Amino acid sequence: MIQKYLLLQILILYIFTSAIKGQRVDPYHKDSEGFGYLVAATSDYAIWWAEGAYKIMRDAPQPSSLSEKVSLWAAGNEYEPFQIVINPVNRIEDVRISTSDLTGENGIIQADNITLRKVEYVNVTKPTDSYGYAAWWPDPLPPVDGPVTAYGEENSVFWLTAYIPAGTYPGCYKGNITISTAGWNETIPIELNVWDFDLPVSPSIRSGFGLSVDKIIDYHNLSTKDQILKTFDLYMQAFRDYKISPYSFYALHPIKEDISGICWDGGFYDSNIKFAGNYSLRIEDDDPVSAIHANYLKKIEISGDKSYSLKWNVRAKDIDQKYCIEAVSYNAENEVIIFDNKLDDFTCDTVWEKGRFNLGKFGNDVMKISLRLYPSFRTATGENTGTVWFDNLVLYEDGKVTDKISQGNFEVSVDEIEINLDFTDFDYAASRYIDQFGFNAFRLDLKGMGGGTYYSRTEGRFAGFAQGGAEYDKLMSQYLSQIENHLKEKNWLGKEYIYWFDEPGQSDYPFVREGMEQIKRSAPQITTFLTENDPGPGIMDVTDITCTIWHRIDPKKAAKIVEGGQEYWSYLCTAPKAPWVSEFIDHDAINLRIWLWMSYAYRLNGILIWSSNYWTSRAASPPGYLQNPWDEPASFVQGYGWPLGKQTVWGNGDGRFWYPPNRDPNTDKTTYIEGPVPSIRIEFLRQGIEDFEYFRILEDLVTQIDGTKDHNKILKQTRDLLEIPKDIFTDGKTYTKDPGRLYEYRRKLAKAITELNNIIKK
Repeated sequence: MIQKYLLLQILILYIFTSAIKGQRVDPYHKDSEGFGYLVAATSDYAIWWAEGAYKIMRDAPQPSSLSEKVSLWAAGNEYEPFQIVINPVNRIEDVRISTSDLTGENGIIQADNITLRKVEYVNVTKPTDSYGYAAWWPDPLPPVDGPVTAYGEENSVFWLTAYIPAGTYPGCYKGNITISTAGWNETIPIELNVWDFDLPVSPSIRSGFGLSVDKIIDYHNLSTKDQILKTFDLYMQAFRDYKISPYSFYALHPIKEDISGICWDGGFYDSNIKFAGNYSLRIEDDDPVSAIHANYLKKIEISGDKSYSLKWNVRAKDIDQKYCIEAVSYNAENEVIIFDNKLDDFTCDTVWEKGRFNLGKFGNDVMKISLRLYPSFRTATGENTGTVWFDNLVLYEDGKVTDKISQGNFEVSVDEIEINLDFTDFDYAASRYIDQFGFNAFRLDLKGMGGGTYYSRTEGRFAGFAQGGAEYDKLMSQYLSQIENHLKEKNWLGKEYIYWFDEPGQSDYPFVREGMEQIKRSAPQITTFLTENDPGPGIMDVTDITCTIWHRIDPKKAAKIVEGGQEYWSYLCTAPKAPWVSEFIDHDAINLRIWLWMSYAYRLNGILIWSSNYWTSRAASPPGYLQNPWDEPASFVQGYGWPLGKQTVWGNGDGRFWYPPNRDPNTDKTTYIEGPVPSIRIEFLRQGIEDFEYFRILEDLVTQIDGTKDHNKILKQTRDLLEIPKDIFTDGKTYTKDPGRLYEYRRKLAKAITELNNIIKK
């Protein structure tokens, strides 16, 4: 029962808010009117609830609105979140929250369909922009596994999410939430109103979210294949539950290639610069952090009682280029013998000359060797670079020429190269994650494709043949046609997208066009994808999906592209900043949800975010140090020529929608076989995806009964609903900050869906 004390508090709050009426008050400020509905207040504590659409700060005031029960509306196969807030005068230990089953006239929603998480806060000290500000912002949502402590004069916020199974009978389901400690307990009634329709298993809007397996391994302290597979699958379950698709569900289950007819991996077969024959092997090391090299793919059998040497012809791009050759030793079990390798450095010039490496005798345990060719002086960090051509590489045994190095002259016939693809592992993953989980999109990584960004690019290479040549075209065609045919056979064709180049500038268009045309020549039905900030005729004719950063979208141009049969996606990343819709921790709660409303209005087909677990930056963090996202919410720049140690903020939470369960990754070496901890922002995103379904379901129903004279009035009203009013949003930077407006409108959509469903059933 609401106490007299509560009424007095409300009166004081009303007088205070009236005094500041007319002033612009930050909705997250402690002096603003609180979000939600007060349900209990005593001299010791206040308790209220709010929809799961707000960011409730630690010092947010209690709301003036009153409600003695939690009231929710949702469809089948929908997740509907809400928040319970406890604000005690003094610290309270052992606070427990429990929920009962929700019972309706025709069924029960079990209590285990309601998850309980704690809203935790990250300390923003480097605001994303002038719109954000330094404060403790809500973001991580770790599960609550037992009693918790509520601190005095501070909001303790709990995030509860009710899942309504598909097929749940429509109606009102009632139950209770109990908050208890050793000294008191409060019971809050809950009413969940279930609509008479279900949301689809596979979302209507496609999505692509990056996920780094390496970061999962590092932060979860995984060391075995089994640990990695189990943890990865838990991440895939989280993606499914939040109704988004990862870039690669098959990162641990790749398509395997068996390429016969070629003996070297690495480098390019160069027909322009060669010592003899048709080709030499050109090896380029332009990476200051890697020791790029070429591998001889076969192991060469040797005898311990014989002496060996190598001879070759060589030239370099630059004068006095240092390069290295290594012979790696193996025992009878094909295990590397670490301290029995032979490596030496040499120097060459810009004209062809002879090289010689006296390997001598190997140890008695050495049964085989393999060869590696490095175009620069090899170091642990790989800082040296250079380009070297090799030709006529021959192995001598006791001074006599051997034939133990196949293709040592680098003469290769493309007609003799055969590519066989093994889809066994990929099919296992696709069956689970596409067919069962409902993932509706995946990034198809292709062997041999080049890539790059507006900053830099890499040419394609397949089996040593460079992009642009007839040999490359022939091999890519053989390779791509197998992939296309297999995807088609399995009914997965069309869910893939080849995202191989990012944000090209005008100067990149010829290169991008060449790559796109290569794909279309070889596999015309495979989907090409490009992030482009100014989509137009310059490249769109060879691009199936264009994806534009949010603040560069022209809605009219987007609609025209979609009407023409192509897909149009949008993405958020380090930009845009305020006042645009954004993904940042220290921006408005409504942003990620209303992104989907705008996507529907603009007729967009998909959403993309470059990473979901960008927990550390190689440039900003010292070598070997893992940034702790629980302590440092800023996402720092890396790549694009950024030097080690330069710490520039992309934005708080950029590329980071999950948190690792390990809260101290540099000292806690526990192995975590767990899924990720979600953020409050990915909860908002899921709500937007579900709202998007309401629009799509209603639109489909209108199509089914369109033209029926008896229903002209309801059809007009429904079509009007599908046009989102301008008081919700005008454009991508002018929109309501009040999630309550979205709830109100969504209920109208649901009622219209119900009405049209009833018409169709009759």
